[in-house]
Amino acid sequence: MEQLRIVRMKSRVSLVVLLRDSFLAAPPSDRKLEVRLANYPRRPVGKPDGTYIFNDLEPGEYKLEIDSTYYFRETRLISVSTGNVIVQLPLLPLPSYPYRPSDTLIRAMVTNASGNPVRGALVTAALSSEECAVGRLAEEETPEGAAEIAVSGLSVPAGCGDTFVLVGRGAKETRETVRIHDTIEYQKRFRLERPLAAAYSRGSMLLPVYRTRTTERGEIAVAFPGSAVEAYPASLSVRAQDGEPAVMDVTVRQGVTVNLGTWVLK
Repeated sequence: MEQLRIVRMKSRVSLVVLLRDSFLAAPPSDRKLEVRLANYPRRPVGKPDGTYIFNDLEPGEYKLEIDSTYYFRETRLISVSTGNVIVQLPLLPLPSYPYRPSDTLIRAMVTNASGNPVRGALVTAALSSEECAVGRLAEEETPEGAAEIAVSGLSVPAGCGDTFVLVGRGAKETRETVRIHDTIEYQKRFRLERPLAAAYSRGSMLLPVYRTRTTERGEIAVAFPGSAVEAYPASLSVRAQDGEPAVMDVTVRQGVTVNLGTWVLK
């Protein structure tokens, strides 16, 4: 009698891509989202929580590509070795994202002095009012050069790519922009992309900075999460690739879309 031999092959996890909707701080909602590696035929294993897994990759350099109808296109160069690599990416909503009528937005068209659309410019909206603070430093002293921060009372989900203005206490009121590289302890401790340029004491506050880009048509839509504050000031900045940032002060109103019309950059 012939014997049947069964061989079980084990897959090796090579690359894990963790995607997050930067507006909702939740898994991406676009069912047509495509995650792939350029010039690589196999598709990843996708999960409902926004995780995509590539198995059995040969060590080397790969180009990660993410396409969506709701979010800006993202590309990253990834170096894969014999271990597994984890990549976290916040996805920025396009102006055509399916916002609800009650969402809080700033919309505008951005052009240069010749009337041509300003494409691919970085757009930020920084809140400056203390009542908009979403958390405070928890440790007695966080020294200059620190690569991590401990936060207390964080009122919004925070993770990779989220940006804040850190404002110190006291008459001098030191401040700088910080961006989260990854989470060490959920909602409590974070690793920063760059070390702190100054020292901060307990109670220094974190003010949110919301980021997006201009589209090929020069369109922007900055979305703000729900807030108990009815109206608050925001500093809106547009930085084209070859110029200085243009800044406009805007009053944001909860549940209202503020349409700035056409913003001509000098």
